[in-house]
Amino acid sequence: MSEEADELWRSFVESRLDEFDLEAERAAVAEAALENPRRLGVVDEVRTIAEVDVLVARPEAGARTDLVVVWIHGGAFTVMRADSYRALAGHLAGELGAEVYVPDFTLAPEAVFPQALDELERCIGEIVGDSADRAEVLVGDSAGAALTLGVMKRRRARNEAMPLLAALQCPWLDLSLQSPSLTRNAPLDAVLGAAPLADHVAWYLGADTGAEDPIASPLHGDLAGLGAIAIQAAEYDVLADDALRFTRKARDAGVAVDLEMAAEMPHGYQFFVGMIPEADGALAALARRIEQQLSARQVDSTA
Repeated sequence: MSEEADELWRSFVESRLDEFDLEAERAAVAEAALENPRRLGVVDEVRTIAEVDVLVARPEAGARTDLVVVWIHGGAFTVMRADSYRALAGHLAGELGAEVYVPDFTLAPEAVFPQALDELERCIGEIVGDSADRAEVLVGDSAGAALTLGVMKRRRARNEAMPLLAALQCPWLDLSLQSPSLTRNAPLDAVLGAAPLADHVAWYLGADTGAEDPIASPLHGDLAGLGAIAIQAAEYDVLADDALRFTRKARDAGVAVDLEMAAEMPHGYQFFVGMIPEADGALAALARRIEQQLSARQVDSTA
């Protein structure tokens, strides 16, 4: 662990509240995100797409036309908004030279499953369009990973195309909370405590959806046919075993899955790009992985 990361995680532990309050957490996260360093040479704006406000980060010099990236943000389905991802989306836009879209879907408990998923499907459909010349990449972190795979499972049911790559960061994929790391890593994860997760699940699913629903909780159910997936997980994350269990099950189903496990990192460490070298390295690795998938696509198209 770098000195910068060690200092950051210590500050998180010292400032952690004894009891979770949703509105206080929303306000604290929004304020903290303002401290994330922004990427030079990248601008952002908010557009309304399919009745959803979308943060769009793009290089000032112009964006490439062969790639579109949609980032489905995390925050336990309840806390974070697209605006908190200005720095992160800007850094990825700068690395790739591409536009990065972050839909600001409706949070729980104001909206329960499947409203956020419905909004994302409509919004992503308009963002991506029907151009075969532009590759689609979906990125989902934490709860956003569950939403990403929910979108993909719905597409599979309709026999629609998968994205070129789905990149999942510290994914939360089992809303039934069966992963052993929830207990094992509870003393180690400086960012995410396991205790309030059941509350977030209840707020998100409401009374009519079970925690093992295969669309809401995508580790459950059939995983075959989901397309290429790249996962960045973290050793100290209380959700680390969600990534491990999903990887094993997906590979058994014939899905191409890459898994990287960051040593000594807590949940969502990638969010702190520009602040700790581990996050900078993770974002650079994500950009390289996307470029590799694009190169493979180009080779296949000319074969």
